[in-house]
Amino acid sequence: MDALLSLLKNIQQHSQQLLDCLKHEKQLLDSNQLDTLNDVSSQKQQLLIKLDQLDKQRSANTPKSDFNLFITNTHNSTLIKQWDISRRAIAACQKQNEINGRIISRHSHLNQDVLSILTGRDQPADETYNSQGNQTRKSSLLNEIKV
Repeated sequence: MDALLSLLKNIQQHSQQLLDCLKHEKQLLDSNQLDTLNDVSSQKQQLLIKLDQLDKQRSANTPKSDFNLFITNTHNSTLIKQWDISRRAIAACQKQNEINGRIISRHSHLNQDVLSILTGRDQPADETYNSQGNQTRKSSLLNEIKV
């Protein structure tokens, strides 16, 4: 049981490091410091690889059935508490990663919209209006620009 406890602590520690990395990623996204995201992404990828290795160790050394039930059935309060802490850390990582994904998606959609406006591509005719506020059937906003 000591080996399993140590493994769960290791999972929790790496999950916390991943959470810190994800929070840093969010700060960079919020402040539009996109040029430094590659370093954070690399660190995040390394942590995910390590967590995957630790999870494979956990899986290889415990019954293949429900791990939560296995931990509960040990009646080892230290092990149960550590597993709870580890699960909460993993859940926090999943939640933060979801938030970051939504921010990245929003940035991507905004960039695509700006690119569409600038190039005149993929701009639906029913979303194009002239200076009087009337819909036009032109496919590009650039058609209205006079030099």
